[in-house]
Amino acid sequence: MARPTDQTPPLPHIPALDPAEFEQTWQDAPRLLAALNGAQLGAWYWDIKSGQVSWSRGAQKLFGLDPSRPLTRGLDYIELIPQEERAEVLAMFHSILQGQPINSPLRHRIRWPDGSLHWLEITGSLQREADGSPRMFGVIRDISAQQERADALRASEERFASLFRLSPDIMMLVRYGGGEILEVNQHFSQAFGWSAAEILGRSPRELKIWVHTHQRDDLLRLAPQSREPLVQEIQLRTRSGQILDGVLSSQYIELQGEKMLLCTFLDTSERRRAEAALRSSEEKFAKAFHSSPDAITITERDSGRYIEVNEGFTRITGYQSAEVIGRTVYELNIWAYPEERTQMIEHLIQHGKVLHREMHGRHRDGEVRLMDVSVQPIELNDTPCLLLTARDVSELKQAQAQVQHLAYHDALTNLPNRALLMDRLTQQIALLKRHDLRGALLFLDLDHFKHINDSLGHPVGDAVLRLVTARLEASVRLEDTVARLGGDEFVVLLSGLEGKRSEVTRQVRQVADKLRHLLAEPMLLDGHHLQVTPSIGVALIPDHGETPADLLKRADIALYRAKDSGRNAIQLFRSTMQDAASARLRLENELRRALVHGEFELYFQPQVDARDNRIVGAEALLRWQHPQQGIQSPAQFIQVLEESGLIVEVGGWVLAEACHVCARLLADGLVDPLRFSLCVNISPRQFRQHDFVERVAGNLRDSQLPRSTLKLEITEGIVIQNVDDTIGKMLRLKKSGVSFAMDDFGTGYSSLTYLKRLPVDVLKIDQSFVRDATSDPNDAEIIRAIVAMARSLNLEMIAEGVEQQEQLDFLQQQGCHSYQGYLFSRPLPEDEFRALLVRSRH
Repeated sequence: MARPTDQTPPLPHIPALDPAEFEQTWQDAPRLLAALNGAQLGAWYWDIKSGQVSWSRGAQKLFGLDPSRPLTRGLDYIELIPQEERAEVLAMFHSILQGQPINSPLRHRIRWPDGSLHWLEITGSLQREADGSPRMFGVIRDISAQQERADALRASEERFASLFRLSPDIMMLVRYGGGEILEVNQHFSQAFGWSAAEILGRSPRELKIWVHTHQRDDLLRLAPQSREPLVQEIQLRTRSGQILDGVLSSQYIELQGEKMLLCTFLDTSERRRAEAALRSSEEKFAKAFHSSPDAITITERDSGRYIEVNEGFTRITGYQSAEVIGRTVYELNIWAYPEERTQMIEHLIQHGKVLHREMHGRHRDGEVRLMDVSVQPIELNDTPCLLLTARDVSELKQAQAQVQHLAYHDALTNLPNRALLMDRLTQQIALLKRHDLRGALLFLDLDHFKHINDSLGHPVGDAVLRLVTARLEASVRLEDTVARLGGDEFVVLLSGLEGKRSEVTRQVRQVADKLRHLLAEPMLLDGHHLQVTPSIGVALIPDHGETPADLLKRADIALYRAKDSGRNAIQLFRSTMQDAASARLRLENELRRALVHGEFELYFQPQVDARDNRIVGAEALLRWQHPQQGIQSPAQFIQVLEESGLIVEVGGWVLAEACHVCARLLADGLVDPLRFSLCVNISPRQFRQHDFVERVAGNLRDSQLPRSTLKLEITEGIVIQNVDDTIGKMLRLKKSGVSFAMDDFGTGYSSLTYLKRLPVDVLKIDQSFVRDATSDPNDAEIIRAIVAMARSLNLEMIAEGVEQQEQLDFLQQQGCHSYQGYLFSRPLPEDEFRALLVRSRH
């Protein structure tokens, strides 16, 4: 579209042209004009050069003017527009004059001569005459009705949104099917503890709001089938775990083509208020009265005579309405304890109402039931009456007692759990102090219990735990406490021990030793003969702590020492144990920082073929450059890495770094890719990662190290965990070119059993045999046997820890020519190892 002149004229006044003159302008399109008038549309024409705007009869009519009469000369179109909308209209017309595209029609209001406002929609386009002068044509239509409908819809939506947000009820809008929460109101957040930002887009299933999931399933199944809201009595769980009883009303709706559930939740107090509101209408009251599942009665306040009862009353008491109406509560003996009704009346007189008072009702068959009773005073025919609502909460109370029990007891063994133990321990500490007595906390852990679960299954493991529970409970006094903290961890709390500390210590050791022998007795479970031994840590009360947390922590430290000393043992807490535990924690924290700050370093110990004294490989060894203590060998920290799980991250770093170093050696021509092997130790935790094979492949790919160069060293600790899984992973890596060495061979009990099944390439003779091979006939014979076995299985061999020429001579006599050790070189950092490779080539 050609741009109009830069000097855009202001919007002109509307000239008082006769409608015939306008029609002359449209003489080329009389049918179009007739069609516009017939469709109650107005047409307009603006000669921008002259500044004249003319209108059709239909347009004048839309302005509230008589279409048969000429316009007033002084009439200004802009003056017809309300003041607050003029700027937007002027901006729109000027944008059109400047050639800017307008994506939507212009909508604004026009004030008629009678003062009323009407909505118009104006469309137009900019065109040019043959001489290039700009002009505009357009159409006007009245959209007041459409706008009113849109305003009404918007107002309705705003009212709905306001009602939703401001409703005193708890409301939630949920997507049907997916279950995502689309909106909640403020009362939902107040009641359940989640803000809207925290909960929107998540589902009640994910948040575990439903206590009974079958009720949620019923809702999803029945809601689309019902035109009326689906009402359920349910229990919901708040963010803090509190259980709310109430009524959920759910309406299946569709908004903008999407299926949703609009849910309203009323707790008990809200329902009571709703019932009170319903009583203001006789019809609503009658419906609520007769359909309520609770027992509702109306009695005369002074005489106690029944005026009305509902079906809920009949169900709870066993009396039909005909048997009750006209008689008094005293005649029927409904209340098991009449004094409770007297107290209820006194409370009603003092406070004006009774809410949720527990009273005992008697069924006609004599059974006594606990009732939740609420009473409101009302007047019927000028007679003071009582409206009583009662609910049978006997089962609810039993359920609450069960929930309370479960909250403080272990579900499997029914023993007190950690929460109840800490409570009893708090009470015992105070009691022992008050009476100058002592107690003890015995922390028990079943040795290797995980093997039972892994090999025989959890049902057998659970049976073992129940039998252990029975043995523990049978062996302690009634005043003592046996608790289960979880898994295979138990605690025995001994209380009321008299005497000096030495005497109490002796008594506690006797009890602990008795428990240790008792638990170690054989078990026959499901056809399996089992024996489990406990490790026991002991803390004295109050000698080893004055708070439950301190005592439990110190008994745990003693337990750790018992397990560390070989298991099936008893250890009494000592302050030195605390120091050791603190030192270990400090070391673990330092190791975590070392990994983050890059304090780990790789050393490389050459592996040599003694026949030509040529370096044929290297074992990558981890070192820690401690900021204060200097270089640290793995012997000082490897156990902490294993126990803390850090070995997975550190081991991953070792493998990746070793591959990159070796790739650089190959790129620099310092080693022969056909005769050099990079050996990297793999920990059991590292090997058991489900994606271990993929991690190795990724490191090889990232470093571009030839797969045949990498040799992974495994120990029997890896093998015995899961033989089939181990073999499967090894075969996958072998297929890609990676080889394996069995490290520390001959030091365990499993290697010989599984060796013939494992796809191993090399046996590494442990340095403990090499060290005394020339002086100890037993070690020498072991080496001969390992060599013979390797030859029969067609495996290569390499000896570790060779420090003397006599040791190397003995190994070569047996046929083992590859070795590593200080005789040739100690482990070296990368730079020194490179220098050694350079020297060995000359």
